[in-house]
Amino acid sequence: MTINHYSLMSLCFFALALLIKSMPFLDIELLKFFNSLMFSELFFAYFTEIGNGLVCLAIIIPVLSYFSHKTSLNSVKIQTLVMVGLIIGAIVKVLKELASFSVRPGYYQLEDINYLEPVFSYNSFPSGHAATIIGISFVWISLAFRGITTKHAGLIISLVIFLALSVSLSRVIVAAHWLSDVLGSIAIAFLVLNVVELKFLKNILYNSNLSKYASFFLIGLAWFYILSQGTIY
Repeated sequence: MTINHYSLMSLCFFALALLIKSMPFLDIELLKFFNSLMFSELFFAYFTEIGNGLVCLAIIIPVLSYFSHKTSLNSVKIQTLVMVGLIIGAIVKVLKELASFSVRPGYYQLEDINYLEPVFSYNSFPSGHAATIIGISFVWISLAFRGITTKHAGLIISLVIFLALSVSLSRVIVAAHWLSDVLGSIAIAFLVLNVVELKFLKNILYNSNLSKYASFFLIGLAWFYILSQGTIY
């Protein structure tokens, strides 16, 4: 993997995340600030879950793929985004194990923080929701707009990034994560932009029939779970 601007951005966000993580008082103050922005528990209870892996699998990925296919953008296959989501999930899982010492805001039960249910206490770094929604959005933008120019490119890109960042920051607003966790997730998103260019992954991401059918199966499974359980947890 070459050292390019994506790699540098990933390193910068990782460094910033670890710097803030090393200063708990700053992370707490940032948490208080963002938590004060929770104007509606009902709204954020749904909005923050846009980054949930099941929601991304069942809704976000199909919508992004369909939009790119039906417009003048490059068509981004569903299997590409599903495989990217799985790669992100694996990276997040490894980092959470390595950073098992990092606990969530809910562990401390700070008196002046409004925690949104459900409250988790452990496996804080990085945020899986944030890494998933930002990573998938970054990869979609990179592929959909590669080598083409379209009239509303700036608007579309801005809206997608705004939504992804808003959902990610909502993890801090609802006190499910620290800002440092979200910054670590952004680092993963930039890292994944390089990972998808690795030659040995090209077939899995773009051409493999096995990946294609497995992706549709996983989407169907996500919908079955959501509808049968009535929840994404």
